[in-house]
Amino acid sequence: MKINASIFREYDIRGQYPRELNEQTAWEIARALVAYTKAKKIVVGRDRRPQSAKIFPSFISGLQSAGARVESLGVCATPALFFAVGAKNYEAGAMITASHSPQGQTGIKFCDREGRALGLGSGLEKIKKLALKNKEIKKLGNRKTPVIAVDILADYKKFIFSLLDKKAIKGFKVVLDASSGSAATLAENIFDDLSLNLVKMNFEANDKYPDHDLNPLLEANQRSIKKEVVRQQARLGILWDGDGDRVIFIDERGRLVEPYYLNCLLAIIILEKWPGSTLIMDSRLNLALSQTIEKAGGKPLIHRSGYANIIKTMQAKQILFACENSGHIMFNFKLAGRRNYAFGDGIIPALLVLEYLKKNKLTLSQAVAPWPKEYFISGEINLPIKNYAATIKRVSREFVGNKKSRLDGLSVWGDDYFFNFRPSHTEPLARLNIEARNKKVLAALRTRLLEIIK
Repeated sequence: MKINASIFREYDIRGQYPRELNEQTAWEIARALVAYTKAKKIVVGRDRRPQSAKIFPSFISGLQSAGARVESLGVCATPALFFAVGAKNYEAGAMITASHSPQGQTGIKFCDREGRALGLGSGLEKIKKLALKNKEIKKLGNRKTPVIAVDILADYKKFIFSLLDKKAIKGFKVVLDASSGSAATLAENIFDDLSLNLVKMNFEANDKYPDHDLNPLLEANQRSIKKEVVRQQARLGILWDGDGDRVIFIDERGRLVEPYYLNCLLAIIILEKWPGSTLIMDSRLNLALSQTIEKAGGKPLIHRSGYANIIKTMQAKQILFACENSGHIMFNFKLAGRRNYAFGDGIIPALLVLEYLKKNKLTLSQAVAPWPKEYFISGEINLPIKNYAATIKRVSREFVGNKKSRLDGLSVWGDDYFFNFRPSHTEPLARLNIEARNKKVLAALRTRLLEIIK
């Protein structure tokens, strides 16, 4: 069966089941993973989608037929799978998930023994080549050993509770929304260990998503938890995506806390606990976050966006913490004195924020209040662009005297503003983000840029 090359995305594999990604393609991709990594011991997991459940056995069979020994976490959150690779020294990991993609899809995320996510440019392109030419893979062995079921929860709990004062997290009423995804089991086991009054939403598996879809950044998917936070008079709400590696927060008034401002708060928390650290941020916005990090005694490192890209740098430079404006937060085992190993996690940020609010006797809106008052952002503006190269030249010419960077698309700094204009890696779009120290400057710059681009 010929594999559709388009299912290999920038950072992972995703496709519609069964037309693009099915049992046979999963089997062939699994064999390609073993051929590329030469891994003899691999840990696997899957999200709650029925499509993922259908290809999971075939994927495992493909690993086995290529000679790998397989251990399975079963249904789990992506953070648990990536954590397991580092904690138990597996030679590779694979998570069957389509993350926050629409219903009917499934997908696969990979990492190597060092936790480096395998994206295009970091190994996935080689897996793609092997999978598309599957005759080469058939030369591999055919040894099969039984699949071993494993549980990583005890090790995971020990690690995350070593980063904070578990006893300090108490007394809050908190609304948790697992988006009917695989974060539910992980969140339930962790949060049930704390002295909190919990209101749980969408903790049951349901591919139809009767309440909302799996992407927490879409306003429509936030409506239910916003209403519930207000109705329950809760201190805050926490919303995960479909596989639990992204998280967003709702304040006590039922309002979204922009992930960018939440990252500023997390930077303060991290630097209080681990002074002088270097913190990675993605390139889309940076005025508020870089200045916050510097004032707190840390060192900001602006980085090309993308989980695979950031994790690779965290490992290479032994960096403790990184964040993206998409709700992706990344941590290094070195935070707890363990070996250099970084992974993305949607549970740890929630616990760190809860601990900070309790110890400082703050509401979430109070804790993040300084940044929205001083740094104004446009939100990500998605624009259909046919010729990005020509458009970016036009934009660059309009800002001849400004400081610029081509690290990730085009970044431009002014005296009191910043903007980033970059192509999407997954859609035929360009994405524009603007930040300014003044509302009028933001509005004027937005108008000017849209005129140039359009």
